[in-house]
Amino acid sequence: MLIEDDDFPMVRLHYNRSGPGGLDEGFTAFEAQLNRARPFVLIGHGAGAQAQDHEERKRVALWMKRHREPLRQFVLALVYVEPQAANRFVARSGAETYAKFWGYPMLVTASDEDARAVAARLLAGEPAATIDVPEPHDPGGD
Repeated sequence: MLIEDDDFPMVRLHYNRSGPGGLDEGFTAFEAQLNRARPFVLIGHGAGAQAQDHEERKRVALWMKRHREPLRQFVLALVYVEPQAANRFVARSGAETYAKFWGYPMLVTASDEDARAVAARLLAGEPAATIDVPEPHDPGGD
């Protein structure tokens, strides 16, 4: 997991890349965002590209449990970018489970441009539950 915060409070989360420090570096970067003690939105990319083994999933779950309160307080939502319609459907079907686990909602968009627009609405105070992200019209299909 690689976190880029150059555009804070819009924070990019790349599931399919990592820094030289691996998962520990990702945790440290995520904690740095939480330590700002200011609301932010995660814009996620590439979740399907990198599978985690059992030990990594266990470490992530333990980290999340230790940071449950600041995650709920400061992360307004994950806005996940998935260009492929079938993968968007799968991601949306898991959004409720994701929110229960992480403590913040997940919205799914087709493009980075759409994700930034949704993030701006969240940062302006609009609740995630009121944001309906429509499917783009694609006459050619995926």
